[in-house]
Amino acid sequence: MKTLEFIEKIIEEKSTRIIEANDQIWEFAELAYHEYQSAGLLCQFLKDEGFTVETGLAGIPTCFQGTYSYGCGKPVVGILGEYDALSGLNQAAACPSRQPIIQGAPGHGCGHSALGAGALAAAIAVKEYLKTFKKSGTVIYFGCPAEEGAGSKQFMARAGLFDQVDFVYTWHPDSINQVDNSHNNAIMGANFHFKGLTSHAGSAPYLGRSALDAAELMSVGCNYLRGFFRNYP
Repeated sequence: MKTLEFIEKIIEEKSTRIIEANDQIWEFAELAYHEYQSAGLLCQFLKDEGFTVETGLAGIPTCFQGTYSYGCGKPVVGILGEYDALSGLNQAAACPSRQPIIQGAPGHGCGHSALGAGALAAAIAVKEYLKTFKKSGTVIYFGCPAEEGAGSKQFMARAGLFDQVDFVYTWHPDSINQVDNSHNNAIMGANFHFKGLTSHAGSAPYLGRSALDAAELMSVGCNYLRGFFRNYP
């Protein structure tokens, strides 16, 4: 049997439960850093498939990884799974127009329910390939919370989770099926608070400090600085 035929066979055999996992995560629709049910479901699936699961990684309760090794364990391939929802995007399934079931409730805006389940299918297929054909290697499913929020991969990288991985795959729903080598700039969210000092605008403006001026200066300075950061491929 050819490799592709084998992979297709494995995915077909697991398809019912994989689709059920996607549908359940869709229903959970949990916001960033609160994906407890979604992460728990994926972790249990990985355990049932023979993966060793570690939870609460990088200081994030809903961050986890599932690992399966065969032979010498090399090479090591990582597969990224995401499962967080977005605020206010609750939506009826299989409906192409806006139709919330619960107005204002969270929902999966760009397919993160499928991102988690689809990545899981890929990890299981690689595991079965290593096991069946007795190929040395390791596959790691990385459960990545809060992709739509403040993120988790930067904290996972800082914690060393990717240090021993040879390469990492991810995917995203789209209108076409292709391998994409695009790149993005990293982002780190932060909140800034500006405090001013009041004074009489006519008689003593020099005694005041404008919080609005500070915010505007910061915005202008960041925009000037932005053009000097290289967008690495």
